[in-house]
Amino acid sequence: MLDTAVIPCGGLGTRLYPISRWLPKEVLPVALRPVLHWAFDEAADAGLLRVIVVTNPHKPMLEAVARSYTGPLDLEFVPQDHPRGLGDALLRTRDHLSNSSFAVILPDNLFLGPNPTSAVLAVHRATGLATVLLAEISRQEATSKGATGRATVERGDGGSYRVVAIADKGKGRFDAGQDRAFTPIGRMVLPADTFERFEAMKQALPPDAELDDVPLLQQLAREGALAGAVAEARFFDVGVPEGYREAITAFPATVP
Repeated sequence: MLDTAVIPCGGLGTRLYPISRWLPKEVLPVALRPVLHWAFDEAADAGLLRVIVVTNPHKPMLEAVARSYTGPLDLEFVPQDHPRGLGDALLRTRDHLSNSSFAVILPDNLFLGPNPTSAVLAVHRATGLATVLLAEISRQEATSKGATGRATVERGDGGSYRVVAIADKGKGRFDAGQDRAFTPIGRMVLPADTFERFEAMKQALPPDAELDDVPLLQQLAREGALAGAVAEARFFDVGVPEGYREAITAFPATVP
């Protein structure tokens, strides 16, 4: 049974320097709550029971903030001693997942509206495929979104999409092209063979190179094995300054 989300928090948040030198981006406040707690709420609301948090030993505050969460989740912690990419972070959770599918929630992608993890889980259950959340981003919105690759999609059954190609990540901010474009964002369901795929990709990399998730998604798309769920919620990339400013303006202040 798919009941676990992995939340990678090992990165250094360089796009938010200098504040992220001292304060991990995952604990930055939005509506008087740490960003990480919003991700926990989303996982619990989607019916997941367990979260594996990939931590960085250089960010001790992060685990303390995570443990202060009082919601209905079992939390486990796995260290990533050096930030060597999302693929590397996921590989470190292998022994905790018992050869089963799992969800991935990137905490610096924040949403206001219908639960995006629920949407991804629903498409995965309907199709049996690895599934990624898709955002349709206009040129105007792209200035507050980090660089991700455009996705080529085909409409499927029941409101889902089949992702047939994903471009490499760009630099700076998202490039929507002439008008608007789909891009995969930080919610996924990945199958149990993800770890074997990552291991094979890792063997082909130069020493100390980052192991990213994009080559995995590109491989799945080429095989016709990647579905997409379109985000209905408003999406904030709080990992970049413009997106963080948008989020703290849009979210009403609440008392936890």
